[in-house]
Amino acid sequence: MSYEEPANFPDSQQESEDDLSRVSFRDAVVTNTDWTIESINLQINKGTIDLQPSFQRRGAWDETRKSRLIESIIVGMPVPNIVLAERKDHRGRFIVIDGKQRLLAIQEFMKDDYTLRGLDLRGDLNGKSFSMLDENDRESFENSTLRATLIKNWDDENFLWAAFYRLNVGSLPLSPQELRKALIGGKLIDAIEEYLQNSQPFQTIFGVGLDKRMRDSELVLRFLAFDRDIKAYRGDLKAFLDATTLYYEQEWNSRSAEAHDGFARLDRALTTASTIFGEFAFRKWLGNRYERVTNRAIFDCIIRYFAETDVASLAVRNDHTVRASFQVLCDDPQFRSYIEGSTKTLEATHARLSMWGEKLALDIGKRLDIDNLRVS
Repeated sequence: MSYEEPANFPDSQQESEDDLSRVSFRDAVVTNTDWTIESINLQINKGTIDLQPSFQRRGAWDETRKSRLIESIIVGMPVPNIVLAERKDHRGRFIVIDGKQRLLAIQEFMKDDYTLRGLDLRGDLNGKSFSMLDENDRESFENSTLRATLIKNWDDENFLWAAFYRLNVGSLPLSPQELRKALIGGKLIDAIEEYLQNSQPFQTIFGVGLDKRMRDSELVLRFLAFDRDIKAYRGDLKAFLDATTLYYEQEWNSRSAEAHDGFARLDRALTTASTIFGEFAFRKWLGNRYERVTNRAIFDCIIRYFAETDVASLAVRNDHTVRASFQVLCDDPQFRSYIEGSTKTLEATHARLSMWGEKLALDIGKRLDIDNLRVS
């Protein structure tokens, strides 16, 4: 499975620090410490530092980038800090807030998982694994220090979310899904990963490659959350997605079938959207053409109703009418205001879903249940 930028998802509609409620800094203790590379590797191998390597499939460093980090450590060049947060449920164990790829590069090198390549400062090290280093270079590497910022006694998860967002300002943003898995658990998110790798309907629309920033994973979680309990949404997207993740995490054995039923419903909706809109599924109509990027707010609208078997069947049967109605709706300034700008508010979410639901219901001879936002 490759990793790419499918469907040009706009970052403006992804989760951000604006989604946080008030952050509590009370009682949190932040300290800095210098650890040798040897001691860091020991902590990783003991499980004191949890790298969750199975969750590092996206955006992972290639061997050249890993090699240059190792080279920097050996020659004594500055290396950015790592940031760790102590787990609430296990004192003395840490999750990585920033620096996971650096730590993985160190661990894998010391396990002889790769040989150095692409080096210019120490070209003589190219082709060497850790065990092939001479004694001086090995000692220099193991005894070098890496500064770690440790966050302990944090009272509010929003504190870690705020740190997470701030650390990634100005760099390639990491996905909130990664931190969500670390803080809440990964049973649902791992299931979403498996779904993304096997769903032909999803790949038809968004491409075969997985998105490096996991915006595809967030889209699936977003569908599951709204499909399961839209009435629970109060305008706080992060809290809503967290609650959905926690719902499945707590009782995965009894609720996994529900999640997989959701994946099947999503596949049905995606197939229907692809049949009706083709390559322009989930894109805004601009009056004479479709927008180039996927619009998450439109995704919410289209996918919700097409998940129902009878609605999907009738929509395909009336595809020209449904497509024309969508274009007319996109020309409505009021509807556009609900799919542009602040799309995560409760008002905007309910309004766009009800406006599209009413149009769709009329086109296929059904009615919209405004309370539950279902066409039946």
